[in-house]
Amino acid sequence: MRDNATEDSGALVDSETADRITFDLNPETFEDSKSTEFAEIPIPGMSHPRLQFTNGSSRTLSFSISLHYGATDDVPKAIRTLQAWLYPEYEGGHLKKPPAKLLLIFGDTWPDEQWVLRNCEITRDRFDSELNCILAYVNLELVEYIDESIDAKAVRRWQN
Repeated sequence: MRDNATEDSGALVDSETADRITFDLNPETFEDSKSTEFAEIPIPGMSHPRLQFTNGSSRTLSFSISLHYGATDDVPKAIRTLQAWLYPEYEGGHLKKPPAKLLLIFGDTWPDEQWVLRNCEITRDRFDSELNCILAYVNLELVEYIDESIDAKAVRRWQN
């Protein structure tokens, strides 16, 4: 586990290349969402169907950040980095690798969890005299990247 509690600002980091977007201001809120799917099996004569677990859905994390010139050296470059994380890489017309797996650095809240960027909405708000963006508001949605199933016991251990 990384020691993220010493960092003052949150960040998103490409787990392979170490490209990093440090948050100018930490998000005020995070929406952490996961649901579970059940098949409804009708049983003649019963008031309710039987429920059978089928699978869990993707866990998503949504939050907003802002990018300010002065705090972020190059707002357009930060925007391009975020947008690049949505795209795969190709070589010779063939898929070379999928979009980046990211780490969310924010104290010990999400240690060692990998995410992929599902959605990135950018509002460019202020521009300098050369029409370079100097202030942008960004809404992000991350999806947890999981290789193996996780059970309830493991989730409870992470919360302690």
